[in-house]
Amino acid sequence: MTRLTTEWIKNMKNELPEWGRGLEEMTHMSPLNLAAVGGDVSRGRINSASWRIKVAVVPVTQGEGIIDTFCEQVAAIVAYMGFEVFVTEQTDVWGIYEATQKGAGIIFLADDMYFLALNMSKNVVVENSDATARGFVAALEGAAGGLRDRAVLVLGGGRVGKAALSFLRCRGAEGVVFDTDPEVLKDRAAEGWRTIKTKEEIKEFDLIVDCTPEGNWLTPDMLHPDTLFASPGVPLSLTPEAEKMLEGRIIHDLLQLGVITMLVMAC
Repeated sequence: MTRLTTEWIKNMKNELPEWGRGLEEMTHMSPLNLAAVGGDVSRGRINSASWRIKVAVVPVTQGEGIIDTFCEQVAAIVAYMGFEVFVTEQTDVWGIYEATQKGAGIIFLADDMYFLALNMSKNVVVENSDATARGFVAALEGAAGGLRDRAVLVLGGGRVGKAALSFLRCRGAEGVVFDTDPEVLKDRAAEGWRTIKTKEEIKEFDLIVDCTPEGNWLTPDMLHPDTLFASPGVPLSLTPEAEKMLEGRIIHDLLQLGVITMLVMAC
């Protein structure tokens, strides 16, 4: 997964109300309803969990180390969803032990490779790539007024892209995949997914889920004029000109949708 930077996320906590309003305006669903759709979890189950389950976020020092404010931002997103949450004082295994001793039922933790939510009592492990893909597909579905029997192009056939394709199928859509790596396309085709091989073909699709980690490469001439664009990819693939062209039709954030979907899936 793309490693976030402190600069990207430092103001996220203060921007959550505005983010929630913007998301609801785009998708016609509240963040809670969106997470419920993405996580395939009922509202009742989420509401019940919010007063029963305490959540902990554990800093992890492995690899390149802790991203400053990352844990605090994750905790703020969880709190925004109505859950009691705390960041452990200790890190790594000691932090996990502290979380359990303080009664946490769900634990969030991330290293350079994986970002997980663990439900200790249910033996449930939720991985961020899967949850993020599901959250953005759900958001695209809301913005598009439904995805059933519609073709949706997934840019990038890696971990997040594969999860997006699978959830698109669950929502009744036809997932189509593009990747610049011929081996990835070959693998996805072998799994039964429809593929496209050239960037010129991207323009044929008005519904896109962008799961690529490369920024600033999608130009206006490569896009359908009516495109709805959901992008869990970091950084954003759109050039400034393409971003202006799709103004009001872009669903993109760095952390929030993935975290709220992880949270409800772990409930």
